[in-house]
Amino acid sequence: MKNPLRLSPCGCRRPPPPRPVREDDPDRGMRPPLPSACGGYLMQRVFAAGTLRRRICHSLCLEALPQQAQAPFTVTDAALCGPPRWEEAPCRDLRSMMLRVSIPLRFQVRDACGCAYCLTDELEENLPLRVQCPPDSCWRGQPFVQAAVRLASRAGPCGCACRCNVALDVLIEGYILAPCVMGRPDAPPPCPPSRPWYPQPLYDPYN
Repeated sequence: MKNPLRLSPCGCRRPPPPRPVREDDPDRGMRPPLPSACGGYLMQRVFAAGTLRRRICHSLCLEALPQQAQAPFTVTDAALCGPPRWEEAPCRDLRSMMLRVSIPLRFQVRDACGCAYCLTDELEENLPLRVQCPPDSCWRGQPFVQAAVRLASRAGPCGCACRCNVALDVLIEGYILAPCVMGRPDAPPPCPPSRPWYPQPLYDPYN
């Protein structure tokens, strides 16, 4: 005789067996995912940061222009022509780091006949980074450097056929980043117990 209540030999009620998953089950593949064993989230931690913003006078060499170019020359545009490169430079301050940043530049030069030419050059600047962690932890980070360059003012015609002084606005930002696992965010506060919408009558033992 089948046991309709699914009782165990000790008399306790047993849970029903799991329902087999069929191939045509529409709920197949919609099972809730298992909770993460870590329960945290990954973020970028800033170990060091620094910003350099200044206006410089850059001396552009014009010897690479073709021979048919006629003086005087005018620099009409300046921009980046590639990602910046960097290397660590010596620094006396133990709470700071120094990066030697090389920025590739592209200049547009126009001669007296109105013909435009492109020249490439490189700019080097020292970028100090303020360390925000123990110095022994910076080796775990990865440097990230970005730069921006623009022509501060349109330079006048250069009388010299060898070099031309160009005013540039330079912005360099550098960071030392490292991935860090943060803890689980605070759980939401528990819901308050349900309360009646009207006051409850007082219990009178004499009534």
